[in-house]
Amino acid sequence: MENKITIILAIVLFPFIYINAQTDKTEVFVISTIHKAHNANPNYTYDSLFNFIKKYNPDVIGVEIRPEDIDSSLDYLKANYPYEMYVSITQFPSQRVLGIDWMGENLAGKPIPQDYWKEKSHIKKLQQKLNTDSVMQQKLSILDPINEEKINLALNASLRELNDGRYDLINSIFYRQLEFLLKDTEYQSLTDFYKKRDEMISQNCVEIIKANTGNKIIFLVGADHRDFILKKIRKLFEDTILLNDFDK
Repeated sequence: MENKITIILAIVLFPFIYINAQTDKTEVFVISTIHKAHNANPNYTYDSLFNFIKKYNPDVIGVEIRPEDIDSSLDYLKANYPYEMYVSITQFPSQRVLGIDWMGENLAGKPIPQDYWKEKSHIKKLQQKLNTDSVMQQKLSILDPINEEKINLALNASLRELNDGRYDLINSIFYRQLEFLLKDTEYQSLTDFYKKRDEMISQNCVEIIKANTGNKIIFLVGADHRDFILKKIRKLFEDTILLNDFDK
């Protein structure tokens, strides 16, 4: 009789145990943002982004700010990071807001110097040089249709549309071709840096996921980073977490 009761209880309770296990699974959302373009895109404003975050109600928010800068002054954050990233710190006081960005070994663990982006950043200077290099611009013109479609989506797509996988696919093609075109030129260090930054941001996301088992996590990243991060998370965690997406 005792064995029968045990079996019956197991049958009755199993669905509840299973459901509870499912709800305890870590949930992750990786959301593309468009920085200043939120002001120009009527379909994806800052308010629509913040309202989405409020509705999702995560326990943890990862933002594109370096971990070593996350507790810095507002003036410092304004000088170095996109609006939606640093405003999230005050916009969501009930959530833990953590930094995931990386900007190079030369800055690791150090504050970003004043006027760094205008006067000292090697990457910014190289980008500017590339933009004025007529020979390279002619070579890169093959990428214009892809870049135009990226811009079109950034300026017109809604939050859901920008995160449904289309931008990710186009962006992946763009950077693979850019890497090929810049290979063995003086500009190769640009794509080397872009790849390293994606790797480091992704690793920071991975560490946050590992440290927050069972929580709801949302990562806010510039749209060009999302594809790499999603692939890294999917490969590493597979079905051990619930990776939310809009393309399903």
